[in-house]
Amino acid sequence: MNSTHRQPPPAGARPAAHTPHAALACLCLAVSLSTVSTGIAHASTPQEKVVCTQTPRSQWMSERQARKLFKADDYALVKFKVSKGNCHEFYAVDPQGDVVEAYMHPVTGAQIRITRIPAPNPSTSNPSGVRP
Repeated sequence: MNSTHRQPPPAGARPAAHTPHAALACLCLAVSLSTVSTGIAHASTPQEKVVCTQTPRSQWMSERQARKLFKADDYALVKFKVSKGNCHEFYAVDPQGDVVEAYMHPVTGAQIRITRIPAPNPSTSNPSGVRP
């Protein structure tokens, strides 16, 4: 029987769960779960498809230009993608822990829609007051 033995991480290495992308994914999942159970505002659902343009991508602004217009440097974490509706879509976490979902027109740079989900309040999300 073969068994695999993992080497300990090098001294000073951060665990994988603490990378910025993992932190954003964990925060988004936590916010999604808390909003589903409480019924408060949430990010877009598939039925709320936002459509921006049919303009060929060769005429779109670059991701770099879009990040600059979005002011990505003002956020702790930012994920960029092109939505199914041909928008520049941003998922970001601001310094206060709020999650932002924003749609930007890829040609004009106009803000099409922005949704802000407040960070969970520690006093209401953990009524017992006991730290995990």
